[in-house]
Amino acid sequence: MPALRCAHTYYGADHLLFGTDVPFDMELGNESIRETIRAIDKLDISAEERRAIFEGNAKKLLLLN
Repeated sequence: MPALRCAHTYYGADHLLFGTDVPFDMELGNESIRETIRAIDKLDISAEERRAIFEGNAKKLLLLN
């Protein structure tokens, strides 16, 4: 979580996005995803920033907006 806070402080929410390499990590897979979601949810950020991290930034990157 400290690294995530540092990234948010340094880069801003508009440069972060949620991603995963599952199913390639079969050992931790779903647990790793849940922990990453929890870490993002625990950040002291607005709902708008959270939405950007979970979906908005990826849509912009992939030109889906």
